[in-house]
Amino acid sequence: MANKEAQIERVKALLTPQEIILPSSADYKLASRTWAAQANLQPSVVVQPRDLQTLGKTIAYLANSTTLDFRIRCSGVGNASAQDVLVSLAAFKSFSFDAANETITFGAGHTWGEIDRKVETEAPGYASVSARCTYVGVGGSIIHGGQSWLSSEYGLASDPQNLLDVQVVKLDGSVVWASEEPDLLWALRGGGGGFAIVAAYKMRVYKYPSSIFCGQIIYPPESVEVVARETAAFAKRCSDPKLALHLYCLDMTQGSMTSQEPNPGMAIFAYDARGEGHGRSEDGFKWALDIPGAVDMTHAVNLRQVHESFDSLLAHFGASNTWQAGVTVPEVSEELITKAWDWYVGLKNQDPGLVKGTYVLLEMMQKPAYQSLSYPSTQTAWPHTTHQHNLQLGTGIPPGNPKSDALAYKAMAEGPYQIRSEHTAGDYFPNFIEDFVDAKKVFGVNWSKLVDLKKKYDPKNRLGGPFGQ
Repeated sequence: MANKEAQIERVKALLTPQEIILPSSADYKLASRTWAAQANLQPSVVVQPRDLQTLGKTIAYLANSTTLDFRIRCSGVGNASAQDVLVSLAAFKSFSFDAANETITFGAGHTWGEIDRKVETEAPGYASVSARCTYVGVGGSIIHGGQSWLSSEYGLASDPQNLLDVQVVKLDGSVVWASEEPDLLWALRGGGGGFAIVAAYKMRVYKYPSSIFCGQIIYPPESVEVVARETAAFAKRCSDPKLALHLYCLDMTQGSMTSQEPNPGMAIFAYDARGEGHGRSEDGFKWALDIPGAVDMTHAVNLRQVHESFDSLLAHFGASNTWQAGVTVPEVSEELITKAWDWYVGLKNQDPGLVKGTYVLLEMMQKPAYQSLSYPSTQTAWPHTTHQHNLQLGTGIPPGNPKSDALAYKAMAEGPYQIRSEHTAGDYFPNFIEDFVDAKKVFGVNWSKLVDLKKKYDPKNRLGGPFGQ
């Protein structure tokens, strides 16, 4: 086998100069950066094939004729990186709307913000089961489950009623729609991208309201007890699939509270697709607006603008060493909120530098989000859960302090268990498979089948992922 430099030159020979991004290129940093700074392996070259034929040739050569380390980057803010070759799908931007069947088909190089705009223009009045911010890439989110503001009505993006088909490039370079190979489509519904390279998606879209009441309601630390009590009561009584709620423990120096010293506080992000009148009523979020100390930043916007509400978080893209975990929980209780707050404040007390890169996010959802299929589901790779809500944690610190890194990593690995003692390894959501997560328990009854499919489609584990042996 030729040496690494010669292999890379042969990869480059398969592409045009416009499809090759070198470390000296102006757009190399943007094309190669990862959300977590420590995940960036500084690839020797980033390649961006512009058509399926070139992508197929490139993948076939990399997988079967080289020893190069390579990975696939869809778009957005994932952590895909490689030492040698990063294959970017950023050029795959096709989009079409089938009004008769209420479906959209789109390339894997989009971010969800781009899809929002195209749906708004070409399929007005409809919405997809998308991510809840603009900068997430469609690829990584869909095939790892895919939670959406619409999930409380329609389930996850990867569920069969939403993800209808995917176009893939297999490691031999061939291109197929996965519905021609049902086991492959099954694996890609929640099992991640370790089986083939997804080039396009076909998804259901739904008619959806155009005016949504949403926005942050921010609270000072002295309101935490009341926020915990009232949020838990709302989560218990609310069964409306058009209402959702995110509760954050956050650094109040960010966003509208800039130029202050780090000061932990809480915020509710309210979401009511029944509109502003309902959102401000007793049946909506009046209770949250009436809590003493509340700072009301809510308004009425369309779904695209809801997602754009979180664009300020892009400032963290590639700026910190970060770790994340997402686990499902059966209820949003007062005790859970209080323990989450204590975990967050405890980290601040151990290392104040962690405040700006650390967060707690409790996502209140309705049962269809995780329970649109029977449990344990054998219809999709991820068997789903009997839980209803989601607890998401993140820790982060600017690079350069190994002691802080170690604390951030340990806090993330132990955090779900400290906040909810009944938590088990099988509660993790499939898009948070860090090395401290037991993937075998996450995929449960479907694990053996996924391992067998990995051997069939990627026997040398060239694409990585949890199922390689």
